[in-house]
Amino acid sequence: MKYGQKIGSMGDEKKVKEILNNIRKALGVLKEDGIYAMFLWLEDKDKGKIRKQGLLPLLNDGNIKTMFIDKKDNFSETFEGLCSTIKDIAKDIDKVLLLKKILERTLTYALYHAKVRAGEKNVD
Repeated sequence: MKYGQKIGSMGDEKKVKEILNNIRKALGVLKEDGIYAMFLWLEDKDKGKIRKQGLLPLLNDGNIKTMFIDKKDNFSETFEGLCSTIKDIAKDIDKVLLLKKILERTLTYALYHAKVRAGEKNVD
């Protein structure tokens, strides 16, 4: 919830519609095409802002991080490093499914938070 709020609060009031659209699209790519495709899309369309400011802090949170990688490591801030870590996680289907679920939930919360900021009537 905390990281969803952070992502949904990104940018100033003028950029909230753009962020809202990026969250919607990233969530759609994640659901349809998977984790790697979502990060690739974010890198291209969002210039990595959501990844760097919202999703990396989520993934590097101590409670979440240790489910996927060694305690002493971090998810890389570089796109290439992150992809390498995702490739390692992909070796365990249970970890992949858990990571996808965490990312979906976080982006869903971000979407609702951004909708409220944008003043959209339908927040469902």
